[in-house]
Amino acid sequence: MKARRSMIVIALLVITGLLAGCANDKRLSELENTQKDILTKLSAIQENQEKILKFFQPKKRPPQEDFSKVHDIPLGDSPVRGGMSAPVTIVEFSDFQCPYCARLQPTLKQVLDAYPKEVRLVYKQFPLSFHPQARNASKAALAAGEQGKFWEMHDIVFANHNKLSEEKFKEFAAKIGLNAAKFDADYKSNKYDKQIQDEITLGNTVGVRGTPSLYLNGKKMAGRSLNDFKTAIDSALKK
Repeated sequence: MKARRSMIVIALLVITGLLAGCANDKRLSELENTQKDILTKLSAIQENQEKILKFFQPKKRPPQEDFSKVHDIPLGDSPVRGGMSAPVTIVEFSDFQCPYCARLQPTLKQVLDAYPKEVRLVYKQFPLSFHPQARNASKAALAAGEQGKFWEMHDIVFANHNKLSEEKFKEFAAKIGLNAAKFDADYKSNKYDKQIQDEITLGNTVGVRGTPSLYLNGKKMAGRSLNDFKTAIDSALKK
């Protein structure tokens, strides 16, 4: 950096000296243009050098996950599916417009079918900012929950996660037999904003870095396959 600054200072001093001793207007104009060209080139060199230095700087690695830590995750008013008094609780932080979350749903259904009394699934809203319909989908599901049909809306929204819109939510509401006027009023209200934000904040607190994130009896799961679930569930049941 010091060498670059010295080079710039020397170049400017040389040009300034030439300008001071020059009486010819044409020559003066030529030297001024030369000065501008040199400054432009020096600036470009400096910018390229900074880019090169930045490229070779060591990149910060994200902290490693601690999958042994038990997090306190209150259920709150979140929807629950499965045995209400089940000894194993799976908390899912999810985004209705996330393709990976949608892909996970059949596996979660298999888990609940395999452990109907031993496992309960809790759904936490974690709409990501870059999914434009994710928060609206959360509101649609919670509005359906007002009429006892959260999971029906949950299922149909995930089945159509790549083509969501406000018109689609109305269409889904009709398909699952909701009172259209009540659904529309609840959906358009701000009554769910606090719950959604609280669950996003909770997710950030317990280390959610993306969706879906799953916690089995408070421990974050590293895998998402059916075998991963069965291994973790069987281990928890033994304890």
